[in-house]
Amino acid sequence: MKSERKIIDRKQMKEQLRESEKQYKLLVKNLPGVLYKGYKDWSVQFFDRKIESFTGYDVNEFNTRKMKWSDIIVEEDVEAAREHFIKALKTDKSYLREYRIRSKTGDIRWIQARGQIVCDDKGKMEYVTGVFYDITRHKKAEDELKKSERFLQNIFDAIQDGISVLDKDLNVIQINNTMVKWYAHAMPYKGKKCYEIYHGRTEPCEICPSIRALEEGSLQMDIVPLIESGQSVGWLELYSFPLLDTKGNPSGIVEYVRNITERIEAEQALRESEQRFRTVADFTYDWESWIAPDGTYEYVSPSCQRITGYGANEFLTDDKLLEKIVHPDDHKLLTRHLKNEKESMDAQTIEFRIKKRNGNERWIAHICQPVYGNDGSFLGRRASNRDITEKKRGETALRQAHGELEKRVEERTAELIKTNKELRKEISNRKKAEKALKQKGIELEAKTIGLEEANTALKVLLKQRENDKVELEEKVLLNVRELVFPYLEKLKMKKLGEKQRAYIGIIESNLNDIVSPFVHGLSSRLIKLSPTELQVTNLIKQGNTTKEIAEIMNLASSTIDFHRNNIRKKIGIKNKRINLKTYLSSFK
Repeated sequence: MKSERKIIDRKQMKEQLRESEKQYKLLVKNLPGVLYKGYKDWSVQFFDRKIESFTGYDVNEFNTRKMKWSDIIVEEDVEAAREHFIKALKTDKSYLREYRIRSKTGDIRWIQARGQIVCDDKGKMEYVTGVFYDITRHKKAEDELKKSERFLQNIFDAIQDGISVLDKDLNVIQINNTMVKWYAHAMPYKGKKCYEIYHGRTEPCEICPSIRALEEGSLQMDIVPLIESGQSVGWLELYSFPLLDTKGNPSGIVEYVRNITERIEAEQALRESEQRFRTVADFTYDWESWIAPDGTYEYVSPSCQRITGYGANEFLTDDKLLEKIVHPDDHKLLTRHLKNEKESMDAQTIEFRIKKRNGNERWIAHICQPVYGNDGSFLGRRASNRDITEKKRGETALRQAHGELEKRVEERTAELIKTNKELRKEISNRKKAEKALKQKGIELEAKTIGLEEANTALKVLLKQRENDKVELEEKVLLNVRELVFPYLEKLKMKKLGEKQRAYIGIIESNLNDIVSPFVHGLSSRLIKLSPTELQVTNLIKQGNTTKEIAEIMNLASSTIDFHRNNIRKKIGIKNKRINLKTYLSSFK
């Protein structure tokens, strides 16, 4: 019975052993790693063939110790693997190490080795047991992740604008290099609030887009000062983006900061520049305007109100207003000009009349020229309109005066010619009479006394004729200098065009040519007077006071007094108690 029992027990033990081996093999097979047993000389023994897929080498090459594990470890990683082993031997005999191996095909694979060192009673190593894991895919993923992180970090640091990452309590978690440069005085940033680093405050800012972004869960923006050592040194454009968790609740903030100091300063400078140019344009005396390429007004200066009676807004809202107020007789002229200016890229000028709002007629000198941008694009035309009504009236008066002067010169010339003819006739008659007297000789001796008296009378008549001629020449010369030359001088002081100045020069030259024959015989002291002094003399003779003359000539009273003194000096009555008006009235 005992032998039978032993046989039964042995069978049960064998059955249990087979089951145990079966479970062990199943466990080894299903382990993600490779079980190994290693020795001091780096030889290793494996319990299944999974190592073949790791290394490409036949498991028997290791189990028969033809190959050692150190043979396939990448040379650069051998020393680190050895150090891990020595450290484990000195401590709890367990280790976890990662290193690279080179497979039979030359591929590099990452191995994670978990091991336990088994020692004898004397503490000497007998062997090592453990598991190898192929973590190549994990390492590649880690490398890709690190590359991605480095890539993102490089982008993060390369951005020239500032970026900060905050938690929901406004603690600074991460910043890029730009923020480090801007706030180098407040570094390090770890463990600090954003308002401590960026504003030097002990509590949140009153205006904080990041707090609003956390509260509202949406993008917020503000312009905030750039603070350095407690002083504002510029301006920042701050965008706060909320970071949302899986439930959509804000868990932090990304602050994107752009330095806009130059832009703010440029905008301020632009506003100041625009104000300066607007002041210059709005207060110009002439009527200035800028017409866009489509014919509408971009700008009209307020001076249009003074010239036309219509305000700038009326021209801005009605681009045809100028054509509506032009004088009917000049409408075709203006229409043709407006058509030509659109087709021409040169400056264009024209003069025309307009009807003011109150019905008064005014003359306008118009000049326009094209306007181009910095890129060469056509921006329209700039026009300048000047009221030249007074100049036109002066030109009309000058033409009338010139006509009257020519008429008077013609009349005087005709009189002189007639007088000369009569004188020549009388001289001829006298010669005939003298010849007749000589021929008669003795017959006329009795009448000698009478003839001598007649001859004397004739001489007196001729002398009187000569005096009349000199007086006429003097009056013509003085009238020209009193009545014409002063106004020519006034015109020359006005802002005239080249043609107008040329015309005045021609008139002055012609007048000088006309009166020059008279100058040689003029003995009056009035010839010494300048045109302005002659004008003052004429106004004094008319009975005007110094103040009235100053108003008429648009001069200061002191200037008129100065001319009066010069007149007295030149006509020889300075420092004499003689009334100037009475004295001048004696000159005819």
